[in-house]
This record gives sequence, C-alpha cells and structure tokens, in this order.
Amino acid sequence: MMINTRLKLLLFISLFLTTTILLTFAGLKHIQQDNLRQLSSIMELESNIDILRSRLWALQEFQDPEVLIQTLNAHQELKQKLAKAQFLAPSTKILTTNLNRQADSLAALLELTQQHLSSTPQRGITSARGMLTTRFNITIQSMSEDLTSLQRQVIDSLAEQQSQILSSTILFLLAGSIISLLFTISTLKAFRESLHPMKQGIKRLSQGDLDGNIEVVHHNELAILAQKFNAMTQKLKETTIRKEALQSEVQSQTKQLKRQTQKLKYVAEHDDLTGLYSRSAFERQIDTAIARCQRTQMHAAMLFIDLDKFKQVNDSLGHDNGDKVLSTAARRIQSAVRSSDICGRLGGDEFVVWLEPINDIAEVSIVIDKIIAQVSPPIVCGRTSVSLTVSIGVAMYPGDELTRLNLIKIADDNMYQAKKISGNSHRFSDTIAQQVEKSEVD
Repeated sequence: MMINTRLKLLLFISLFLTTTILLTFAGLKHIQQDNLRQLSSIMELESNIDILRSRLWALQEFQDPEVLIQTLNAHQELKQKLAKAQFLAPSTKILTTNLNRQADSLAALLELTQQHLSSTPQRGITSARGMLTTRFNITIQSMSEDLTSLQRQVIDSLAEQQSQILSSTILFLLAGSIISLLFTISTLKAFRESLHPMKQGIKRLSQGDLDGNIEVVHHNELAILAQKFNAMTQKLKETTIRKEALQSEVQSQTKQLKRQTQKLKYVAEHDDLTGLYSRSAFERQIDTAIARCQRTQMHAAMLFIDLDKFKQVNDSLGHDNGDKVLSTAARRIQSAVRSSDICGRLGGDEFVVWLEPINDIAEVSIVIDKIIAQVSPPIVCGRTSVSLTVSIGVAMYPGDELTRLNLIKIADDNMYQAKKISGNSHRFSDTIAQQVEKSEVD
C-alpha cells in the first residue's frame, strides 16, 4: 500500500473520531432537552396537583358552590395536562395510567361532594364529609408520590441513555486509536531499514513523543512523507487531548448523577417538613422490621402519636407557626427514642414510632413517658408559646397482631381511645392493658 494511501486512511480515522465526538455531544444535548421537557411537564403536573389540593381543602372546609366550581376547573385542567403529558421511558406507562385513574377517582369524589353539598355538613372522620376528605387526601397524596416516582424514572432513564452513548463513544474512540496505531507500526516496518530519519521519528512516536518532527534534507517523496507524518502526529496529539477531556467529562457527569440520585432517594423517602420517614418509606421499613422480628423471635411495639388540638394551634397561629410546631414535635419525638427505632409521619399531626427490640411492656411505658416529657415543654412561636399534649395508641408485636396494616390500625384505634381520656394519655389494647395492670400490682 502506498504511503499516500496510508496517510489518507489515518486522516479518515481522525475525522471519524472527531465526527463521533461531535455526534455524541449532539446526541447528549438532544436527550437532555427531551428529559428537561419531561421534567418540566412533571413540575406543571405537581403545580396543578398543589392547586387542586388547596381547592379541595377550601371545598371541604367551607362547602361553598363557588369553591366547588373552582375545584372542578382545577381538576379539569389537571386532566388536560395529564392527557397532553408524554414520557419516553416505557416504565413510566404504569405511573401515567395510575395518575389518570386517580384523576378519574377524584372526578367521582367531586360528584359525590356535589351531591352532598346542599345537605347539612357533618363533622367527624366517620361522617360522609370526613370520609370524602380522607379519600381526597389519600388520592392526592398517592398522585404526588406517583409523580415523584415518575420524576425519578425520567432521571434514571436520562442517566442510562447518557451512559450507553458515552460507553459506545469510548469504544469507537478506542477502536480508532488502535487502528491508527496499527497503520503507524505497519509504516515503520516497511521503511525501517532504508529510511533512518523515519525510523527515528516513528521510534519517538512509539515511545509517546508527539512533539518531535522529522526533518528531511532532500525535497522528494520522503519529504512529502515526512510532512504527512508530522501532520499525523499532530492529529494524534489532538485526538489524545480530546479523549482525556471526554474521560474527564464522563467522570464529572457520573459524579453529578450519583449526587442527584442520592438526593432524590432522600426526598422520596423522607417528609420534607419534619425529616422523618414518609408514609410509604415508613411502611417499607416496618415490613422489613417485622420480617426481622419473625426471624429472630424479637418483640416490638407500634406507637401511634397524635398532637392534641393541633388544628386550633394551626388556625390561630397560622400555617407557618403550625409547621414550626410540627417540626419541633418531630425532633422531640425522635430524640426521645433510640437511634435504632423507626420514626415516621403519616400526615398532618400524626406520627408513628416502631420500637424494636422490646423486652417487656414496662419498657414501652418508659418510652411513652419520655416522649410525653420531651414534647411537653412550650414551643415559642413569635410572641406566644404553645404547650403540646399528645395522645398515644399502642399495638404490640406479636401480642396484638403480626401484620403492618393491622398493627397500625390497632394503634390508631387505641390512640382515639386515649383521646377520650385527657391530654398526655396513652392506651394499650384491652388484653395488653390487663398485663400492664397485673405487672403494676405485682
């Protein structure tokens, strides 16, 4: 093969590598734009859900026809945004289907609300109005969690696509560099004995010296060859620099994606106000804890904690001070239990604590006394202070139940029984309470 042909092939490889890099960046930019559009669509849906949540709160609070119309409009706007939303990742199809189904459920609930709007409003969680409010809150919360999962899947899809493109690009660059090196070695072998200057130049190149040039005294084909060789060396140097820059960019992007993934995982599993586990994350933790207790034959306890008369505090002092009271109460509850215990917020002013391991019922009573002592000191809110009391329901594992759902329900029921007594009270199940009374008598 002629020298001129070899050099043309080397030039083609360099151009191919350069084109591959440009196409890679273009592809990455296109993927980022698509994912930014999808994330923007998710943020708009979150905004619509927040608006709908506020309208639903006002509707349940005031039962006003005008508020109902505003709520229906907000729901219709959310439906339209869901219909227009398009997500590329196949795994998002289930979540978008769930969101549309939940939006349909809201429509049915709004229809029920419209039917009961003219009737006399009733209070209480077991009333029609209370049950509708609970259903609204559960559906809206579920939609918010699905949107968070959808956002996480979009970002994971972006990371996967970028990783695939970058991996393919590195393979192409490596193949191009190997081919270029093979052509260089082949040229060195062909002219090793007769072309001493070329031999020295190629030797320097094989040692990694890309700065040296070959000087030829006579202006002939060897001079042209030397010039082409020098051009090739420069191209290799530029290619090496681009490869190092690309590797540095890959490392930087990888670190950034890891940080974003960790941040999203924390946001998805923790309540943004109190920092405690969210409802879904708490349930996952409890499922794991119950499996551990079954395996090790350990005992545990579920505490369902409700802040007494918190709604009056929230209404009189405002939501900002209400949030401050909630976050302070959460910190105090967490400080009263062990670091190995699990604390979560189910919503509003309701908190749950999983105590593990528990040797006897007396230990549970000691922890409850510590929680009451920690929560009781006044909380300063501007120019006033708030003194909290709590009502605590207890469910024992395995004495009361073996499953998470039933343990939470029993603790919730016992909490409502405790509320009938007085502030800073707690309640065990009847069978457990008899054991407590017996141990106190002994």
